[in-house]
Amino acid sequence: MLKIGSTLVLEKKDISKNEEWARYRAKVIDIAEDTIYIDYPINEQTKRTDIFPVGTAFRALFVTEEESAFTFSTSIQGREMMKVPALKLSMPNENNIRKIQRRQYVRILTSTDVAIHSDEAGIAPISSITLDVSGGGLSVLLPEKHNFTEGMSVTLYLAYSLQKEGPGFLTASGGIVRIVRNEKSGKIIASIQFDEILERDRQAIIRFCFERQREQRKKGLRIR
Repeated sequence: MLKIGSTLVLEKKDISKNEEWARYRAKVIDIAEDTIYIDYPINEQTKRTDIFPVGTAFRALFVTEEESAFTFSTSIQGREMMKVPALKLSMPNENNIRKIQRRQYVRILTSTDVAIHSDEAGIAPISSITLDVSGGGLSVLLPEKHNFTEGMSVTLYLAYSLQKEGPGFLTASGGIVRIVRNEKSGKIIASIQFDEILERDRQAIIRFCFERQREQRKKGLRIR
């Protein structure tokens, strides 16, 4: 199921940021009976490695070659010097590895065109680009001057492209879950959750995400 070379996504609550989930990506270096060896995880936002004490707990996610997604709980058991410095994670029992729906799986960091229209009068629509996309929603850049607020209902017009079908375009309703300013870049980012979306459109977005993921794997890039 989990193989050497697989990308493992690790999530943990960041107490310094109101317990928001911090996300990391690592590659599986080796697998033993009760241990998973990974290279040092890269923080998705800072693109840097963080220091984790032994015992740090994570929620882990991975996708098989058949594109099935799984999640399990794990923690750091120690460090190991292999060909590269490695962390040792606890290996869960098979009964504790849970299959999840692909729409719940990890967002893919990718840029594509999106327009956002507010359902409230007097709010000017904007055209922007996504920072990440998943079957459940997306994150987008907002301009410095905007009138969008958390909790606001919006209509999204999203462009995407699939390998076989080519360019596509969909419309979905959503709600703004969070608006934050990135401390490093200073950019304003809105996280939007899909509320109403046709199932065929959701499946198209999931396929779009997995195709982008495969492209990055072929290029030998980390998916961050």
